[in-house]
Amino acid sequence: MTQEFTEAEIQVLIAVLELNEPIETPNNIGYNFYPKTLEQAATYFRKSKVDWSEAINNMKAANLLNSQREHYILTEQGTAYAHEFRQARPPLWYWYLDFYTAIANSQTHALYCELLFGKNLCQDGFMDMKHLQQLLDMLCLKPETRVLDLGCGNGHIAEYISDTTGANVWGIDYIPEAIQQAQKRTEAKEQRLFFKVGNLDCIDFPDGYFDAVISIDTLYMPTNLTETVRQIKNILKPGGQMGIFYSHVLWGNSSQTPETLQPDKTPVGIALKNNNLRFQARDFTQAAYQHARRKKQITEEMRSAFEAEGNGFLSEVQLGEAEGTIHSVEAERYARYLYHVVYPAG
Repeated sequence: MTQEFTEAEIQVLIAVLELNEPIETPNNIGYNFYPKTLEQAATYFRKSKVDWSEAINNMKAANLLNSQREHYILTEQGTAYAHEFRQARPPLWYWYLDFYTAIANSQTHALYCELLFGKNLCQDGFMDMKHLQQLLDMLCLKPETRVLDLGCGNGHIAEYISDTTGANVWGIDYIPEAIQQAQKRTEAKEQRLFFKVGNLDCIDFPDGYFDAVISIDTLYMPTNLTETVRQIKNILKPGGQMGIFYSHVLWGNSSQTPETLQPDKTPVGIALKNNNLRFQARDFTQAAYQHARRKKQITEEMRSAFEAEGNGFLSEVQLGEAEGTIHSVEAERYARYLYHVVYPAG
């Protein structure tokens, strides 16, 4: 993309695309799909919504947008740009932008992580400290080992891994705010911690660069999971390892059957097999169920504290995630695994 766009112009392009070509993605929190008006489409951007008045006129002047009364239509070039932006910034992108902005100064979230996960590493998900230790025990990382953390967030977990193992850890995430927090906090450790903005659709490192690649609940994001796994495979040294935490849920999709909950039938299992990678999978389904029950209890107890900080959206999402997981496990429509891959040495 050669043309430069402001945040407002990016938002206008995505919003109009949502009106004319809405797409539903499972990688979403808190956005109602299929908007009918620009006002409804604006909820896509959450707290990041900016004024669009000038941007709409700019897009018209650039022949990227046409309008008929209150109805907006993208031109062919405008549609191409809009598709590119929406792929890079799904609704979840803006939710996580709010998330990392909020937790940077949230004492409630820090305490929440201590109580739920066992240590405050700004976690979000289902991997507590016991599970993290099982991952590290499996990988047997050594000092100066090169490790890549895919979807590292604000880098607290990557920092913990480096601090406890001595490994050199790189982290990529597509949320600029998260990477900025990681870089600022770890300036004194820049010899063994490296963070940059990156996208799982294009993992930009040299072939054979890493001894291990870690993905903690991030491989839901790629556009083409098989291609992303191919890229991960390429950047591993011979004998290198992958450690992947991944949950698979059977939603209302009739094409998904209980058989797809088996470790070799999940999207990650299929992507690994498509790349001729053998793996072992440890079943964490019941561990996730117990974690979800604790999450529900702790979130309910701390909801008022989150709301008092103005961060009620954090507790709402955690509670919904916990209740959804409990229901899915009890209905036998959920599975969670820790995948371990060793890339052959020869």
